[in-house]
Amino acid sequence: MNCKNCNEDLTPFMFLNGFKFCPFCGTGLNGEKRAFSNTQSANETVVIIDSVVPSENLLIINAFNTRFELIKCPAGKFLMGSPADELGRSKNETQHEVTISDDFYIGRFPVTQAQYEAVTKQNPSCYEGPNNPVDCVNWHQAKEFCYRLNEATVNIRPAGYLFDLPTEAQWEYACRANTTTSLNSGKNITYRSTGCRNLDELGWYEYNSGRKTHPVGQKKPNSWGIYDMHGNLCEWCRDYYLENYLPENADPDGEDRNIHRVFRNGSFRTYPPMCRSASRFYTHPILGTETTIRLALIKSNKFTMFYNVGEDLTPPSHWVRRDDD
Repeated sequence: MNCKNCNEDLTPFMFLNGFKFCPFCGTGLNGEKRAFSNTQSANETVVIIDSVVPSENLLIINAFNTRFELIKCPAGKFLMGSPADELGRSKNETQHEVTISDDFYIGRFPVTQAQYEAVTKQNPSCYEGPNNPVDCVNWHQAKEFCYRLNEATVNIRPAGYLFDLPTEAQWEYACRANTTTSLNSGKNITYRSTGCRNLDELGWYEYNSGRKTHPVGQKKPNSWGIYDMHGNLCEWCRDYYLENYLPENADPDGEDRNIHRVFRNGSFRTYPPMCRSASRFYTHPILGTETTIRLALIKSNKFTMFYNVGEDLTPPSHWVRRDDD
C-alpha cells in the first residue's frame, strides 16, 4: 500500500497499533489531510549546566506538549574506534576512518521519562524521575518511540528528515565532537577500576552515581553542546552488531547480519573504561534495563526504520532498509 499523496510505501507500517497517517507527509490512509499544530507549549523540563550553542546548530521541536532539543552535527570524517594504547581498550575497537556524508541532528540530552510518557502514555523506568533519562527501554520500544514522534511532527521537523536511532558511527561522531581522546572533553580516563576525576566532570558511573540514574544535563557537555554521553544510561543505536564494525567506511549502517543490536555509552553502574567514546556493547533487542533513547534526525533516504508486516515484537526483528537515494 502506498500513500495517496506522496506515494511512499506504507506496507511496513500497517501492523502498528493506531497507524492511521503517513509519517512522511501526514496524509491519512484514505487520502484525508491531518491537522497538525506546532504551537504546543515548550515546557522546560530540566535545569542544566548551560552550554553555548550557536542558534543555527540548535533545533527545537515542540510535540506532545513537550520540547525536544537537538544539535546539528555537520557532515565530515573522523577516526572511529580507539588507538591500540588507549587505557581500557577492547579488541572490537579497531580504529578506522569513517565518512559521515550528510548533516544530521542528535538529541542534546537522552529522552527523559517526562518526554517518553508524553509520547507513549507509559513509563517503564525502574529509577523514577521526570527529568531522569527513561530506562528499561528495549530496542523495539525505542524504535516505536521514533515512529510516534515522526507521526506527530510531519509539519514541524526539517523537510527530508525523519526521527530514528543514531547509527553507531553517528553516535560516536556526535560524542567525540572532533576529539580523539577516550573522553569527549579532550581528556582521557586515568583509572580502570577506581574513580576518575576526568570522568566525574562528564557523567554518572559506578563511583559517583550512588547506583541510580540522575537528571539529564547535570554534567559538562562536549564542545558541540551534547550532554550525558559518558555514563548515566547506555543508549541504543540502529546497527546490528559486528565484531569489526561494518564493512564500508562511508555512512556505515546496520544490516541484517546479526541478531544483536548495538548500544553505546556506559551506565551509572559501569566502570570508567566502559564509558569511553569508543566503547561498544551489544545485546538482544528485546532486552534492556540500563538502556535509554537518544534521538537522531536523519535524512529519510538512509533508514532501517520499521518492522516487516505481521512481525511479532518479541523475536529478533528484521527491519526495512530504505536505500532510494
